[in-house]
Amino acid sequence: MTPETPRNERLLTIQEVSKWTGLAVGTLYHFVSQRRIPVVRLSKRCIRFRYSDLLDWIQTFIQETR
Repeated sequence: MTPETPRNERLLTIQEVSKWTGLAVGTLYHFVSQRRIPVVRLSKRCIRFRYSDLLDWIQTFIQETR
């Protein structure tokens, strides 16, 4: 991440996402294989997660209270 890169555009590793979300690395790989979580593919074997995409993804699971 360069100093000019906004925080919400930061690319996270699967280990960082696991620590941040509390989801196991294996669960995240499973979600990636099922296309249930947004991912950035840098190569065939290298994936990253955009912070802003994860925030949007998590927001889809939050239900508003009445």
